[in-house]
Amino acid sequence: MILTPGQIQHNFSPAVDHLAGRIVLITGAAGGIGAPLVRACARHGATVIMADRQVPAMEALYDELTAAELPEPVIYPVDLVGASPADLETMADAIGEQFETLDAVVHLAAEFRGLTQLEQLQPDRWQQELQGNLTAAHWVNQAVLALLKTSDQPRIVFTLDDEHRVSKAYWGAYGVSKLALHALASITASELESYGIKVNAVQPPPTDTPLRRKAYMAEDPSRLTAPEDLAPAYLYLLGAHDRLITGEVLRPHQ
Repeated sequence: MILTPGQIQHNFSPAVDHLAGRIVLITGAAGGIGAPLVRACARHGATVIMADRQVPAMEALYDELTAAELPEPVIYPVDLVGASPADLETMADAIGEQFETLDAVVHLAAEFRGLTQLEQLQPDRWQQELQGNLTAAHWVNQAVLALLKTSDQPRIVFTLDDEHRVSKAYWGAYGVSKLALHALASITASELESYGIKVNAVQPPPTDTPLRRKAYMAEDPSRLTAPEDLAPAYLYLLGAHDRLITGEVLRPHQ
């Protein structure tokens, strides 16, 4: 399914209370796409659990949202590159103790150290990028699955990359992990459908983020999509509405 931002906005206009009362976990919450999405979710009524290793950036977001009298977010410091399954189970336990449920997970955390040849890729970097982009997402899903099952409208949203682009030379472990993430999203959607958990993904167009600037240092940012313009696609997939699809990829275009 391919929807442009204009089509999403035309066919779906979220109400102010679109996410009211919903508990949303966002990994990579302080990142280039994560921070604008945290703001958008909060503006539409969600309580956002921000999971990231960038604590000062999350604290700044916390201050911004509380100053605007939006739902108070939660800061959960975690480095998904180094986290173990037990660490993520501890995170899930903390969420359960505070909220007793979880309505949605958005996977935005990404690990990319720059373009390099496979023959020069060090084993530790290979392992770190695979875990940060792929393995950790699966472990997070496993850890919070019991909480998601308690929600009346549970959601999981993955964030993918252009399969054609990242399967080319020099994308290394990032490219491998992002290609595999497509499969993980599809398999997860198939397996969790019987539980009523809607699993979908967003594949952003070229977007002005720090990650992209590592790969395209001379690129003109004015030609890229602004991260906040992706919010409608995520908000659509996070909403508690019956017409929501499952097992699909939204590919907003510029």
